[in-house]
Amino acid sequence: MYINKWWRDLIGGSDDSLALIDYLEQLDSTDVTLNQILEELGFDELLSEGDLENGGSIGFDVKSANGTFRAEIDIACSALIDLSAIVLESHKSGYVDLHDLDEARQPCKLYIDASIEKRNLLRDELYKFSRNPLAYELAELVPVEDMREIAEKAKMIADELV
Repeated sequence: MYINKWWRDLIGGSDDSLALIDYLEQLDSTDVTLNQILEELGFDELLSEGDLENGGSIGFDVKSANGTFRAEIDIACSALIDLSAIVLESHKSGYVDLHDLDEARQPCKLYIDASIEKRNLLRDELYKFSRNPLAYELAELVPVEDMREIAEKAKMIADELV
């Protein structure tokens, strides 16, 4: 997996990471657009308001035998970094296998069509995060040194999202 150098350490290792993978796993198609993902999770609205630092409300509906419930993603900036890494994997490898992201999942190749415009949107947000990671709500939960390391990794992912 191309993103192995970042995934499962400080990126891809949270409950929000697993929720993001849950969302990807329940998609009706294995061929999706980044625009669809941003809209369905609520990132598009959050990014247009410029409120990624404070979190905002993002999530998705989960359908089960007992009905439908809302799965919330608590730390938007962390989930956006995870999503950016997943998009990078799809961009570099042609797909992302959900089993590679979480070994508890069945193999499932997902193809994410990410326009240069949408990849630039992710890049801009990652660069913004990397310049001042302690301004984000994630900093309330993560030690300063880890925040700096996440910021460094976010910048590396952004550099490759061309």
